[in-house]
Amino acid sequence: MSESKKVGVRDLVAGRSYLHYNNRFVRTIDAIEGDSVYWHDYIGSGVCSRTNFIRRCPTPAPPDRVPSRPTPMNPSVTTEFTLRDEANAVTAFAFRNGFLEDLHAGVQSLLLEDPSNSRLTNDEMKRLMIEASEKIEQLLRLKRDTPDKYYALICSYNRMYCPNWKRE
Repeated sequence: MSESKKVGVRDLVAGRSYLHYNNRFVRTIDAIEGDSVYWHDYIGSGVCSRTNFIRRCPTPAPPDRVPSRPTPMNPSVTTEFTLRDEANAVTAFAFRNGFLEDLHAGVQSLLLEDPSNSRLTNDEMKRLMIEASEKIEQLLRLKRDTPDKYYALICSYNRMYCPNWKRE
């Protein structure tokens, strides 16, 4: 089977590595039991259905992309996670699912298209900055106290919320 061809749910093989759809990391299948696929990647491990695995990792990984089994504290196994990736994840953590989302959920107004009009009140800006600062403090405490958990969280956030963000 060609390394660049997409595979089907019946083509999955335990012990084989598959490239994630965003081309940024590889998942290796540890075991397949019925419809359940047990896998690991550079962040950790998980289980999902065959269909979900194929949706996320549709092609076999080229041999040069298959890493040895890394740990969250050993990011050097993969050179794909950059400082910009970390910054993107921190930004997503600080602003996603919070007050900014509440502001964004409103109805679009033609008044907002005029750059001379304010889009946020002073109270809204204050609340937004305080909330973001509190979330970043949480991350910094986690990084200081349990760096392995911090790294796993940041990698997970980056993978979930930032796959299409600018990386340079």
